Amino acid sequence: MAAKHGYRFLQDRKCKRRRFVALCLLFGLVASLTWGVESAVSASHGVADSAAAAEDAAQSDTQGDAQDGDASGSDVADSQSGSDVAADGSTDAASSDASASADPDITAQVQGSLDSIFAGAQYSVEVTNLKTGATKVSIGADEQFTSASTYKLYIAYSMISAVENGTVTWNSSLNGTTLRSCFSDMIIQSDNACPTAWLEKYGFQAVSQQVAQAGFSGTQIAHADMRTTPADLTDYLTRLYSGTSTDATTGATTDFMDADSRAYLIQCMESQIYRSGIPAGIGDSGTVADKVGFLDGLLHDAAIIYTDKGDYTMVIMTDGSSWGAIAQAAATIYAAL
Repeated sequence: MAAKHGYRFLQDRKCKRRRFVALCLLFGLVASLTWGVESAVSASHGVADSAAAAEDAAQSDTQGDAQDGDASGSDVADSQSGSDVAADGSTDAASSDASASADPDITAQVQGSLDSIFAGAQYSVEVTNLKTGATKVSIGADEQFTSASTYKLYIAYSMISAVENGTVTWNSSLNGTTLRSCFSDMIIQSDNACPTAWLEKYGFQAVSQQVAQAGFSGTQIAHADMRTTPADLTDYLTRLYSGTSTDATTGATTDFMDADSRAYLIQCMESQIYRSGIPAGIGDSGTVADKVGFLDGLLHDAAIIYTDKGDYTMVIMTDGSSWGAIAQAAATIYAAL
């Protein structure tokens, strides 16, 4: 019996040991499995983190590219803007060149013909485009001539200035009639008594100073010595047409007569009776408002011409020529405009 009990004891110990080993193995297996799962999860998280990092990096690169693209876009825009500016500059330059080429000075084109027309005579011519201000013809524009009756345009300016500043009215008495009547006779019929009466009343020196202050520097109002230039007459007609004067020093603009006064003077010029010069040369091609002057061999014509080609000033001053030559010169110039 004792031997049997010892055998059972040994068997129990072996069983316990086997159980222990089995439990250890089981524990080890469980631990191994747990570690494997954690490693797999960790690895999975690492992959995910790596993927997220890669995605973030990709997004960062994309944003960087987008920013670079924006910068490039800005550069392109700036480049395009610069191109636009350059294009605009080119356009402006081209426009300026186009304007110049569209309205060129034609002096060289017509001077040979004018020299032939006025052969043996002294002459000066200035023509300007009243819309653009461009000089079309300029031959001796600053040459001073005895003005003959073209000086009456400056007397008209003096009279109108006196009316506008309230010194006189159009109904004021002058030379036995009203100022208005005297004024119209002076321009339409080139009457001499009216401007003589005005100068005697207000003084040659005062009127000459008034004309000089208005900016007509090439013009002189003196007893028996009236002088002017094509340039001054052109300036006068340009102001008469536009209604403004521009100070040569400051660039400031002021009114040159009021609208009613200018309209009245232009109406008188359109009605003046000596039409054998520029009006004859322009003919049916336009309307001419002009003032002529003739004294001994001097023949002058200072005009605003309104035509289908545009509105122009045309001043022709001559010594030793004829009205027919002036008409031919006007027609020649007009054909070339």
